[in-house]
Amino acid sequence: MAYGLKIYDASGNVRLDTTDRQVKVNSVHQGVFTASGQSATVTGITGFDITDPTWSIDVLPISLYMTLTTTSGGFTISRSSDDPSTLSVFWKVIVFRT
Repeated sequence: MAYGLKIYDASGNVRLDTTDRQVKVNSVHQGVFTASGQSATVTGITGFDITDPTWSIDVLPISLYMTLTTTSGGFTISRSSDDPSTLSVFWKVIVFRT
C-alpha cells in the first residue's frame, strides 16, 4: 500500500494522487529596460535545462520587441533595438519545475 495524500472530487474521482507531480516556482527574476537595445543575463539557476520537460518558464510582458534565449543554468532576455517606444519596460521571468 502506498502512503501519502489522495484528494477526491465530489463525485469520488481522484483529483490528486501520490504519483502526480506538482508545479513549483523555482525562481523569479525581474528588471527594467530603460531603453531599447538593452539585455539582461541571469545565470546560476541550478539544474535549469529547458530541454528537460520538467522545466518551464513564463515571460512577461509578451511583446514583439522582447526575446528570451535560454542557456544551461540561465537565460538572456533582450529588448530589441527596433522597439519604437521610449518608455521603460518592466520584465519578469518565472522559472518553474515539476
